[in-house]
Amino acid sequence: MPQLLQHNEIDKAAWDACVAASGQRQVYTLSWYLDVVSPGWQAVVEQQRGVYTCVMPLPVRRKYGILYLQQPLFCQQLGIYAQRELRPEQAAAFLALVQQHFKYSPGYAFCTGNTSSLQRIKQEHLQPIHTLYLDLNRPYEQLWKGYTRDRKYNLNKARRERLRLVQSRDIEPLIGLFRQNIARKVYGGVDEAAYRMLRQLYTACVEKGIAELIYTLDEQGSITAGGLFLYYGGYITYIFNAADASGRKSNGRTLILDDVIHRNANSQQVLDFESPMIGSIAGFYRSFGSEPAPFYEWKYNRLPLPLRLLKQVRQELLLRLQEGPKAGS
Repeated sequence: MPQLLQHNEIDKAAWDACVAASGQRQVYTLSWYLDVVSPGWQAVVEQQRGVYTCVMPLPVRRKYGILYLQQPLFCQQLGIYAQRELRPEQAAAFLALVQQHFKYSPGYAFCTGNTSSLQRIKQEHLQPIHTLYLDLNRPYEQLWKGYTRDRKYNLNKARRERLRLVQSRDIEPLIGLFRQNIARKVYGGVDEAAYRMLRQLYTACVEKGIAELIYTLDEQGSITAGGLFLYYGGYITYIFNAADASGRKSNGRTLILDDVIHRNANSQQVLDFESPMIGSIAGFYRSFGSEPAPFYEWKYNRLPLPLRLLKQVRQELLLRLQEGPKAGS
């Protein structure tokens, strides 16, 4: 029977053992990873004689005295991780317990491994979305054939640019590329706390031996693009990337991704592009031959009516601001 645990009640050794033994194992749900991206996280746990058999992390936040769930940064998927096949009624019990204790969730993402179980339960607040996966269990030549014509052309163009690929332990150039070339495009800006979190997360991943940081250098030795990959549980997760104008023009990230695909071809790993539901970005990742992998996002609002209406008005206002003025206005 599932039970809610406060952060200080969680046995992290038992937690990590359960995640590692689950069919859904992903790096996002390891206790040390959650400690970085969601300090004070809580959990729903099923256990037998002290052994955790099924777990669900809860990234809890508090605002105006209200506890709610919010998907953390650098954490595309969470969900329910079970040592045995997750039964639909088991998933429903976990969700019901969560909603008893947390009346609001602007967005909680379940992992792709939960999709088949969640499809069989009645839950009106589950919204289907997807990421993009590329199964690497084929020779590189076959994977390359799955690239689109444009991606092959741009890969050859990147090679003609004589870019060099280098592995590094220094995350600062990647943060600098993002700060100078991408951050201003993010609605609402990027808080300094996000960069501090990324540094802390990268340090933890290096200590665990699962991080790979790759840069492209031009002929003058300047860094033009970079990508950070995490290896865990049969997934290679493309967790963070950035490029400057030169890196975009010379297709630096294409070269980086092709290198990772080439080196890991014919393995039992899946490259997770962590693709957002944005057409231009998804189109770029699809050009490598990746396929949609569906998962569910859980959004609900069971706050008292006055607070619920206030939240709805605020969300509608934010959407209008994000959309900006319409053509002709």
